[in-house]
Amino acid sequence: MEVGVEVDMSDDFNATASSGAFYEAAYRNQLSFGNKLARVAWTVVYCCLFRYSPVPLFGWRRFLLQLFGAKLAPDARVYPSARIWAPWNLTMEARACLGPEVYCYSVAPVCLAADSTVSFRSFLCTASHDINDAHRRLVVGPIRIGAGAFVFADAFIGLNVVVGDGAVVAARAVVVRSVEPLTVVAGNPAKPVSQRNATVRAGS
Repeated sequence: MEVGVEVDMSDDFNATASSGAFYEAAYRNQLSFGNKLARVAWTVVYCCLFRYSPVPLFGWRRFLLQLFGAKLAPDARVYPSARIWAPWNLTMEARACLGPEVYCYSVAPVCLAADSTVSFRSFLCTASHDINDAHRRLVVGPIRIGAGAFVFADAFIGLNVVVGDGAVVAARAVVVRSVEPLTVVAGNPAKPVSQRNATVRAGS
């Protein structure tokens, strides 16, 4: 015996939902052709020369990123499995680190200050969509990870967020508001849970 549930949907909505046409037509990509072309070139270099380079070859990966406009200190470290969407929007100061499988969605600028670390599988997301716009307009905003700050595994950092100097983002935290210096945040959405000792310094 077949059992069904009747759903009252308008004909217009039914047609667009079944075809997916509304969702395909609504979003307008505002990025320039030059941006898209540069990302195609970077993707080829990433897949062929960056992604499978041996872990110790940090200098080689810095060189490739700098070819595409990244501003990296000589001792900044990017792991081969890290994904950088647009290298020209990435700045890394002395001893900053992008760990394994980090996704740096750098549609807008991303800056890692000195001695900061973004750990395993974290997501730095500088772009979203305006949910009140019929065309889901792209909205972007920068991210800054402060000096000596630590973003632990699988955390999400949203656009227009500053993680203050010496702050800590706990594993799997979702950070959509800026974090004060020396503050430890955790949870979804992330909230302060403790303070680090004021004597903590970058590089200590």
